[in-house]
Amino acid sequence: MGVGDFVNLLRSVDRLLTLEAKHGKAIELIETEIEKLKGRVTRLETREDMVIVEARAAAGTAASQVAIVSVSDMARRTGRLEERSGQKSLDAPE
Repeated sequence: MGVGDFVNLLRSVDRLLTLEAKHGKAIELIETEIEKLKGRVTRLETREDMVIVEARAAAGTAASQVAIVSVSDMARRTGRLEERSGQKSLDAPE
């Protein structure tokens, strides 16, 4: 192996080391980006859980409002029937 071959070998090793350094930096940047994305996903999952809780609460409130309106409507209709029949209150069914 001559001096020229040895110089070429050293240049190849130098290029490989340079590439390794560049790839190492690239891998570190990718790892940092992955960690940021993991954090973002965690925050989004937390928000999703909060939205689910809020949606359930809203659904419960809506169901309560529907029940209140239905009972109110029934009471109003019952009152009208009582007025029409001339009785103070209708007898409860047995």
